[in-house]
Amino acid sequence: MIQGYSRRFEFFIVATVIALIALVALDRYTLMAKDARVLRLEIISHHFMTAAANFRSEFLVSNVFNSTGNIPKGLLINGKLLHASPQGWPASVSVGVTEAFSPSDEDCYQLWQLLLQNPGQIAVGQFTVDSSQYRVFSRSEACRYLLVDDGAYFDYFPLSGRLLFSAISDDSLKH
Repeated sequence: MIQGYSRRFEFFIVATVIALIALVALDRYTLMAKDARVLRLEIISHHFMTAAANFRSEFLVSNVFNSTGNIPKGLLINGKLLHASPQGWPASVSVGVTEAFSPSDEDCYQLWQLLLQNPGQIAVGQFTVDSSQYRVFSRSEACRYLLVDDGAYFDYFPLSGRLLFSAISDDSLKH
């Protein structure tokens, strides 16, 4: 009789240890997956900025070698005229850009579509209910590209060409 209980006890201990190891491993995997998604957005932000810099250099070179004397308003990308800021950064597909320019949600969406190769699906608007992993919306003079579940984002400022990346860590939320 005692031998039966000891085998059950051993089985219970082994099952408990295996469950604890699995729980710790799953928690670690979840953290690693979140870090990978944030890193992916950071890489996308670098690709975005590289494309914006390439646009600017092509725009500025086209101004230097323009023999007609007319200053171009932008560049044609994938059949759409992408207007440049006064400093030459990509800014809008809908209107000319002045010093008082503030991008719309649609402008920010079009920048995502035109500057990135094979861009991921992105929801337009700050409060849009969508299953997309990314969300885009305008914030005064910037476009915010947000990783929905993990709180990481980058802001692109079309007038100055500045890009700021931010990742909110779980540690900062606990304090």
